Parts: sequence; C-alpha cells; structure tokens
Amino acid sequence: MQSVIINGVTYSNVPQVSIPKVGSGTADFYDTSDATLDSGGKMLSGNTAYANGVKYTGSIATKSGTDITASGDTVTVPAGYYASQQTKAVASGSATGPASVSGSSASVSTGTNTLTLSKTISITPVVSAGYVASGTAANASVSLTASVTTKGATTYTPSTSDQTIAASTYLTGAQTIEGDANLQSQFIKSGVSIFGVAGSLTSATVSQNAETKVLSIS
Repeated sequence: MQSVIINGVTYSNVPQVSIPKVGSGTADFYDTSDATLDSGGKMLSGNTAYANGVKYTGSIATKSGTDITASGDTVTVPAGYYASQQTKAVASGSATGPASVSGSSASVSTGTNTLTLSKTISITPVVSAGYVASGTAANASVSLTASVTTKGATTYTPSTSDQTIAASTYLTGAQTIEGDANLQSQFIKSGVSIFGVAGSLTSATVSQNAETKVLSIS
C-alpha cells in the first residue's frame, strides 16, 4: 500500500485509487508494489499481467502427453505446463542368447587328494531394442572353478566286503582288481558261488568195513 496526497491531504495505506472517467465509470489504479511477478517465465503463454508498473506476457508453454518421448530407458519430458498427470511406456529389452562364447586355457592345480580346474569364459550376448540399444552387448566374463577328488593307482584284492570308488572321483592312475586262476567251479564246493562261479566240487564219503576194517572212499 502507498501514501497518496489529494488536494493537499495525505492518505496512508491506500491500496487503490479510483478516478471518475469522462462520461461514466472510474479509472482504477492499484498498488502492485508487493507483486512477485518479474518475468513472463512465471505465467502460461497467452496471459498478461502487471507488476510494479510493468506489463508482463507469459511464456510457459502448455504441454501434453504427446510431447513426452522415450528412447531405450531414457524418457524426455520437455519443460512446460501439464494440466494433468502424464505417463509414458518404456520398451523393455531382452537378451536373445550369446553371439559368441570364448574362453582362455584352463589352469590346473593338483593336490594330494584334489584336482582344481579354473577357466574364464567370455560371453557376448545379443540384445534386442529396449532399455539398451539393439546389437551386441559388451563381453561378460565368468570365472569357473571346480574341485574334484582324485585317486591314484590302486590295486584291489577281493575280500568279504565291497570296495567302492566314490562318484565323481578323478582317477589319476590305473585301478587294478586282482584275479585268481583258481576261481574255477571244480575248486569251489558244490552249492557255493563265488563271484558268479558256481562250485561243482563234492565232498568224499569215507566208510569202514566192520569185519575187515578196510576204509572205502567214494
């Protein structure tokens, strides 16, 4: 508000002055010294306003959803005024499989009981358009390390219990299961089977004559 002097009289805190116009009506003058408008960038395009005796024309453009664009995973929203909430769908990309797979030579280290194998594989996937540009993506390297139990040369003598080589064991030497030339049916008692060989050997019958005391073996 301003203080004004009319006909020598001072009036304080006057927000508005109205002066009669020729004919009818009044010309109204308002105090705009407290206005914060200082550029057209604070009003929508097509609007005008006065502040501190200056006339401003709005320059903020009105936008809509058609002005928003998406490229890959980048959404561009131009500056401006949006009268309502806007959404924009973003296409998703996908990898269609490796274009090539390559690897360096495997490195091998051995211990008393284990063998460790290490190998690096480079995979180059093909990517469809979406979050990233279509084409071939950068290489992805994967290091693989596996450990297996090893077993050196061993000789197995058949016994009354099973002897087992554990699954996934890497054999570093020959495994020998002993054989025996006597594993034949005539050396095995009839009614007994050893390693699938059925015996045919029967026991001798010994008898003695009561009078002559002669022994007979049959």
